[in-house]
Amino acid sequence: MTLAGFVGAAYLFLDSRAPAAPPAPAPSPAAYHSDGLSDAYDGFRVEALSLPTGRGPATVSLRVTGPGGPATDFQKIHTKPVHMYVLRDDLSGYQHLHPDVADGTWTAPVTITDGGAYRVYLEFVPHGRPAGPDGPEPTVLGVPFVIAGDTTMVPVPAPRAEDRSGPYTVRRLDGVADLASGTQTALRFQVLRDGRPAVLEPYLGAYAHLSNFEVRTQGLKHLHPLPADATGGAPADGVLSFHAAFAERGDKRMFLQFRADGAIHQVAFTIFTT
Repeated sequence: MTLAGFVGAAYLFLDSRAPAAPPAPAPSPAAYHSDGLSDAYDGFRVEALSLPTGRGPATVSLRVTGPGGPATDFQKIHTKPVHMYVLRDDLSGYQHLHPDVADGTWTAPVTITDGGAYRVYLEFVPHGRPAGPDGPEPTVLGVPFVIAGDTTMVPVPAPRAEDRSGPYTVRRLDGVADLASGTQTALRFQVLRDGRPAVLEPYLGAYAHLSNFEVRTQGLKHLHPLPADATGGAPADGVLSFHAAFAERGDKRMFLQFRADGAIHQVAFTIFTT
């Protein structure tokens, strides 16, 4: 037998004894989710036309391209077709912006106060997106930018039960308790002024908004507010509830915005999921 024939026979012998390969798993159903850590998702891509290059007032201009070309027609989520967020990589400098669109470009003014590595997130819901339990899941795309120079980094604060904005105190009703990942729960906060429930006003179609960022990755998830009562009226006890379900354990940094006495207020909480 030639050497080539011997090698071929050896391979045939080994193949005959090798276990059959398991069948490939069936593809899972499409799940619409994204976190802003990529500039492309589900056929959409964001392109940065203008990003801040220094401290002070600046302009962010982004163009979204979809399967059919430039994309500007989206479903409204919380009264806006697009929401824009800015965050530094130490989870500070959070800004929630509402860009205008012209000539296919989404533009918003922004003010950067310190150096460092930042990311701008763009959140929208394409038409035809199937609705889930909390409505259609948005697409969130993102692009980074860097402000050179000296930077004062801010450590992520430890969990605490309350935070303040002006005359308002916001308490997390579960204190500093950890949340369990993989389960659905309600995050509840109470807004107080002078020790009494605050009078809350509608803000972007709801009584508050909560943006959740993973501390490790800076991935964004917008948490959905739950109605205060069957009529959708303002919560008489100042309590705000949000539907929360987290797939992974770890630290979360959450920014809560609400409107009271004609002004927008913002507080932040650090929460750990086990």
